[in-house]
Amino acid sequence: MPLQIGYAQKLITPSLERPVFLAGFGQNRRAESVHDDLYARALAMADGATTVVVVALDLIGLGRHNCQEVIEQVKASAGEVQLLLAATHTHHGPDTIGLWGADETHSGIDPIYMQHLKRSIAAAVSSALAELQPAALRTASVQVKGVAKNARDPEILDEELTCLQFCRPDSAAPLATWLIFPCHPEVLWDQNPHISSDYLASMRLSVEAETGAPCLAHVGALGGMMTPDMGGNNFDEAERMGQILARAALNSFADVAAEPVDRITHDQLVYQIPMPNPLFQMAIQGGLLPDFVDQAGCISTEAHLLKLNDTWLFTVPGELLPALGLQYKTKLRQAGAVNAAVIGLTNDETGYILPAESFVFPDNPFDPEDHYEETMSIGIEAGPQLTAALTELIRRGQTQ
Repeated sequence: MPLQIGYAQKLITPSLERPVFLAGFGQNRRAESVHDDLYARALAMADGATTVVVVALDLIGLGRHNCQEVIEQVKASAGEVQLLLAATHTHHGPDTIGLWGADETHSGIDPIYMQHLKRSIAAAVSSALAELQPAALRTASVQVKGVAKNARDPEILDEELTCLQFCRPDSAAPLATWLIFPCHPEVLWDQNPHISSDYLASMRLSVEAETGAPCLAHVGALGGMMTPDMGGNNFDEAERMGQILARAALNSFADVAAEPVDRITHDQLVYQIPMPNPLFQMAIQGGLLPDFVDQAGCISTEAHLLKLNDTWLFTVPGELLPALGLQYKTKLRQAGAVNAAVIGLTNDETGYILPAESFVFPDNPFDPEDHYEETMSIGIEAGPQLTAALTELIRRGQTQ
């Protein structure tokens, strides 16, 4: 069966009637207002044999246990559906991890909001599945210069915007646009008290205004630190960054024809990572993070490989450094992809994922200097284990 897609979105903006601790910078940053709403944006794709739903969540991240709860809820009603729940990593949404409460000893998670969030995600998925219709696909990629920088390793830079647009097969009229860009949504920086999805808000709105179709966005290998390189930390600059990316995406489709997709290919791999990080261990002991460390000292997480024609999308369970992101896209292209992208923070948020050769845990993790990312990483094996997972997923695909 040719490709069918469906789209739906649900509001996940937290109510300010209860305290909302904004995640991503320091503790006790409380939301004062809503600048732009947060959403769960669900794109369902089906070919008669395989059904995959990707969801873009305007959140700092969502742990695997919470993702699994949503997945089980959806499968109980919809059957065998593959869910990819990927956070946009906005630094101006509610704490859904537990590290950004009133102080370093208190979680910022609101259990009432979390239940509402999980119900809303499941509802968005169900609605998207109910809207399936035939679609063709056009894909492109474009280098967008000057909007992002790597604050850790300036010479290692990924500026590739990956663009997918689903269209009506008969008229090529857009049905949905899907964009992936490797940069933290943090133009607004740490003094902002307003709920926002940062530059992603204007990027999506600009695309939607021109195409008349919904737009969802994900982040790629944004670790290390791929951060905005704009003129200031304000909403005008966040809007300008989003508009630059939107224009680049729309221009990239200009001479690209929509083509049928006869088959969706999806595979996943659950794997283990040793977890020696003393700060994470302290957070577990203090009740800020859930304890999913097994008797061998490892946590379980997952990676996925999704193929739509010659566009291959590899999902990673955290914040991948661009050095690895660039390597992974090269590996995907060498294996047969024409367009290749990494989708970060999918079905988990394990923190930063670094190449082992550049991993140096600081002597004082409370004053890490140039090695902050290591203090917010599961450990040195996070990178090698993920690389092994990608290698195995590619191998499986070649033998099918």
